[in-house]
Amino acid sequence: MLNSLLSENLFQITFTLVIYTVVNRLYKRIHFFLFNPLILAPAIMLFVLHYARVDYEVYAKGGDMIKFLLGPATVALGVPLYKQIPIIRSKLRPILTGVFVGSITAVVSTVFLAKALGANTDTLISIAAKSTTMPIALGITEMLGGNDKLIVLGVAVTGIFGGSIGPEVMRLVRVKSKIAIGVGIGTSSHAGGTSRALLLGETEGSMSGAAIVLTGLVTALIVPYLVKILI
Repeated sequence: MLNSLLSENLFQITFTLVIYTVVNRLYKRIHFFLFNPLILAPAIMLFVLHYARVDYEVYAKGGDMIKFLLGPATVALGVPLYKQIPIIRSKLRPILTGVFVGSITAVVSTVFLAKALGANTDTLISIAAKSTTMPIALGITEMLGGNDKLIVLGVAVTGIFGGSIGPEVMRLVRVKSKIAIGVGIGTSSHAGGTSRALLLGETEGSMSGAAIVLTGLVTALIVPYLVKILI
């Protein structure tokens, strides 16, 4: 019975959203990195799919519908950017400099590290945009002819890692500016990091959200050119 239900697109979507919602509430109560929805929710779903003997390709059909909503979700990121316009105007030069340098560093360091570990050209193309938000990363990767599954994994790992240690790194290097903390986390680890930045404070969270938008724009512009140069 479970196998049949998990083969239906509507149930697949409902199951995914319910698991994510429950895990997200748990994460807010018990802030332990293994309870991060990007870690625990997929682990639970994989276990259920394995138990029910449902192929990933079958389950992914429902996921394609959720993937479609990533576009509108990205547009919605303009809201925190709009709310922070006064701060952005007053600190425009350092914010843009930080986002621009951070975006370039993310691409260059990713490609060089992957090359040092022996990654082939297809893999390099597929993970170059990992530090921007999922819809933009997918669009860039598809345009370059990369593997969409690899970039999804890369974006997820980046968000989880940044959300887990981003604030701790900021404290370690003694960054005290709320604006700098928000921009740094948002630039390096998109939505995954922003979810953690929101717990630090309204300014950190909103600036991290604004940084996601700016990083997406910068990354979309520079990745095609940097990939040609680096690869």
